[in-house]
Amino acid sequence: MNRSSTRDSLETIGEFGLIRQLQRQWPASSPWIITGIGDDAAMLKAPPGQQLLISTDVLIEDIHFDLNYQTPKDLGWRAGVANLSDIAAMGGTPLYLLVSMALPVRVPPQHVRELYRGIQAACRPFNVELIGGDTSSSPSQIFLSLTIMGSVRVNRALTRNNAEIGDHIYVTGTLGDSNAGLRILQTHSANRRQFHAPAVETFLVRRHLRPAPRIHVGQLLANRKLAHAAIDLSDGLSSDVGHVCEESRVGAEIRATALPLSSQLRAFARRDKRDPVEIALQGGEDYELLFTAPAKHHQNVLRVSEQTKVSITCIGEIKPKTFGRQLVLPSGRKQKLSSESFRHFNNR
Repeated sequence: MNRSSTRDSLETIGEFGLIRQLQRQWPASSPWIITGIGDDAAMLKAPPGQQLLISTDVLIEDIHFDLNYQTPKDLGWRAGVANLSDIAAMGGTPLYLLVSMALPVRVPPQHVRELYRGIQAACRPFNVELIGGDTSSSPSQIFLSLTIMGSVRVNRALTRNNAEIGDHIYVTGTLGDSNAGLRILQTHSANRRQFHAPAVETFLVRRHLRPAPRIHVGQLLANRKLAHAAIDLSDGLSSDVGHVCEESRVGAEIRATALPLSSQLRAFARRDKRDPVEIALQGGEDYELLFTAPAKHHQNVLRVSEQTKVSITCIGEIKPKTFGRQLVLPSGRKQKLSSESFRHFNNR
């Protein structure tokens, strides 16, 4: 982010001037909002027959994002999707958003407005309303925190702790694309080297910068009572399978040959002489859904795929806890499914 002019800077317009600009940019209109931006707290009505869902994410410059290879609007989009995806994993409907930021004075207000445009663009298809947040100064880095509220029909929410032995394990979309896209961006940022297949590069980079939340898939799985457990793939497949197994006290068998890998990821892996399965297992921020469902619901799960036009693939099965978490290799040999994704507070 470049230094702004003195006429349009955070020093000039101040906190409340910035808030007023953002309020005009994203006005609220939902009949469920009694009081939105501008008071000490938002006041809302709960939709009848619904339970509330609340989730929050924090993004810190140089840990979660790097503005050397993404725009403020890209950052806003990905921040919005990260929160929308949490609601999707619960089978809910996203409703309201609160955005809090700590900003260094070097950040131009125009870049803040662009960041909000990215959040707004991600949330607009689902009619999410901005109802508040907070702003603060920061000595050096940008801190961004989003809190999303949604609703789900009573007793229909999908959770991580209901997987049952014998369930099929499914994922939406393709896996590992975001991981590959991030690697491409980091390589270009370091030495500006051009990838030999621009179409492949463009696809993977877009999958990292502009992921799609699977809201409608989650809603259908929940409303039709098809899935037992669900999680969004934000930490990486190997880690997120582990989260479901730990919460449900079960094991899992994942088939490497069943993982849905895009042709673009395979091309990238060939170029870098890497195993595409490894990229898919370890890569985070795909924001696809992983869910478990009884085998008897398989055809109904496929109908959800047809209706939403989102691919859904069965990649394994829930096993007893004593089985552990295992990956079946193409050779048929089994090995432990290790969680190698990024973890905070891990110095290794």
